[in-house]
Amino acid sequence: MITAKEQYTSLIQLYNQMMFPKNPNARQWTLTEIDQLDVHFFYEVLNASEVESEKDEEVYLSDVW
Repeated sequence: MITAKEQYTSLIQLYNQMMFPKNPNARQWTLTEIDQLDVHFFYEVLNASEVESEKDEEVYLSDVW
């Protein structure tokens, strides 16, 4: 049995593959289609495409000044 969290993760991965296909000849999404997505879901799809090593490192002002 698949949990709701696993289904949601699977859905995010599916949307990520559809929005950012590896095949250059694949259908591209229009801005209108992307605009119809829920903003929170859209950001989760974008975050799913990030690699852990590419995330910003925390830097504090006290370290800079």
